[in-house]
Amino acid sequence: MKIVMKMPDLATTDSAIKVIRWLIEIGQPVQRGQILLEVETDKATMEVESIATGKLLAYHAQPGDALTAGQPLVSLDVEGIAPPRPAAPAPLSGTEPTPPPQTAPVSASPVAPKTGGMFARNRSAQSNPTPKP
Repeated sequence: MKIVMKMPDLATTDSAIKVIRWLIEIGQPVQRGQILLEVETDKATMEVESIATGKLLAYHAQPGDALTAGQPLVSLDVEGIAPPRPAAPAPLSGTEPTPPPQTAPVSASPVAPKTGGMFARNRSAQSNPTPKP
């Protein structure tokens, strides 16, 4: 299947990206991540990697050309990419979809409730003072 790889957004500004030199010849096999060419932005010289494995079919830019992000860069004959699958068919009428499996609820270990917190105990002690000897 033929795909067109576009110039990635490498510049920090909207300035053009200049093609310096191609490192792969037309007709050569390429691997995903393999460096295809060198480009120059307003800040630095960088390398552009292939986005897929396949064979290089055509250049869409020559050394010295200035491109912007998103413009066609190279055509690749890509291996191993299956065409998109159609959506799952709708269930037949009269049949119900199977419900998802139910999980058992997580039960917390029984904890006896505290009878009166610290403040309740303090109030209780203040309301029932013990006689002093």
